[in-house]
Amino acid sequence: MKRIIILSTAALFFTACGDQPQGLEAKKEELKTLKGKLTELKTQISTLETEVAKLDTTVEGGVPVLVFELEASSFSHYIEQPGNVTSKQNVTISSEMGGVVKAVLVAEGQWVNKGQTIVQLDASILVNQVEELRHSAELAQITFERQDNLWKKGIGSEIQFLQAKNQYQSLQKKLAAMEAQLSKMELSAPISGRVDEIFFNVGELAAPGMPVIRIVNARQVQVEANVAERYANSLHKNDEVHIKFKALGIDRTAPISFVGQVINPKSRTFLVKIDLDNKSGEVKPNSVASLRIQDFAVDSAMVLPSEVIKRDMRGDFVFKAIGNKAHKTYIEVGRSYKDKSRVLSGISFGDRVITSGHNEVADGSTIDIKK
Repeated sequence: MKRIIILSTAALFFTACGDQPQGLEAKKEELKTLKGKLTELKTQISTLETEVAKLDTTVEGGVPVLVFELEASSFSHYIEQPGNVTSKQNVTISSEMGGVVKAVLVAEGQWVNKGQTIVQLDASILVNQVEELRHSAELAQITFERQDNLWKKGIGSEIQFLQAKNQYQSLQKKLAAMEAQLSKMELSAPISGRVDEIFFNVGELAAPGMPVIRIVNARQVQVEANVAERYANSLHKNDEVHIKFKALGIDRTAPISFVGQVINPKSRTFLVKIDLDNKSGEVKPNSVASLRIQDFAVDSAMVLPSEVIKRDMRGDFVFKAIGNKAHKTYIEVGRSYKDKSRVLSGISFGDRVITSGHNEVADGSTIDIKK
């Protein structure tokens, strides 16, 4: 067939060369016609070669293939998601009052208990002011008590009594406010934890609001992850999660403790949290974690290697082996995970599916099943 077509093409070409029409336009028109015929012939040659390759396998005994007999097997689907370790007990302590750092009573890495004094600021000026106010308040108290006694006996004017009372109460409030300020010149640990960082040295001026010390309690941490919106109805509280900290060489398993109910409109994700016991302190806050969450499982399913499933304009299909022939069979594919896919319909248990050589066969090809 190939030889006849090629000779015909050559004959057309030489005939065209032998009979040259007069005029440039006529030659261009004839050349265009011949090129069109040549393109058509090449297309026919290519089509015939493909069909021969597919059908003429009897010479070699058929396309060698391997088959897999479909049987019931379990199938699970997992969501794989990066996460970040956070600690709710990660506190940066700032001073409410400005002052020179007089003493740092802890060291980095030291464990401190809640309420323990950790930093002292120079409070000498406030101490003097408080002492002065205290004396004034004591005098005002004595004056008020005496004026009160006289007033009860009908001695003295009401205005004197009220002035003494007002002076006493005013100084009491000023003293309380000054003592409150004085108490803030000593910083105490708001939580129990380990001193992670000290930002000031003795002698430096600490301004109000500036961080002085960071305390972290990493005995209880959380892993947070932003999961895609399509899994919003697949994850539930207490679902088991496998957590891997690749950089730390740590694997853990823990249940989901919180599933967010709001979708982030920008990222189209929702928040998932997993409480993680970390008494050993191995997991560090801000570490990166890899989460694997099972969102689907079935005990009896038709499962195939994903690579044997092909697709055309009509849909997904595989090649079944029936006798010594390959049969193209369209299927409905469900979920896929890694290199496995669940087939919902189109084939049945016991069918033999071509798993090796599936790229070399066409519908109706003769096959040679190897063991």
